Amino acid sequence: MAQFDSPSKAERAKISEHLAKAEPYGKPRNVWVEDGHVFVESHNRVVISMTAEVAIEMGRLLSNAGADSLVNKVMDPRGPVEPE
Repeated sequence: MAQFDSPSKAERAKISEHLAKAEPYGKPRNVWVEDGHVFVESHNRVVISMTAEVAIEMGRLLSNAGADSLVNKVMDPRGPVEPE
């Protein structure tokens, strides 16, 4: 089983700083394919496009990051970091 190291106080402060600057994404409203491109409409109706290759890679990266985030929530007794 992998060893989980809780983030230090300094690391948690840096995470909090990043969270304060980040714009929450929310659930996508729509995803579609058109002329070889993948389009994603965000919760606030902003539409972004990407190639199929980028969409596949982004999907993999988001899936891995989401799984890591869930594991961190379970393993860290202090709970998730909140923006300051």
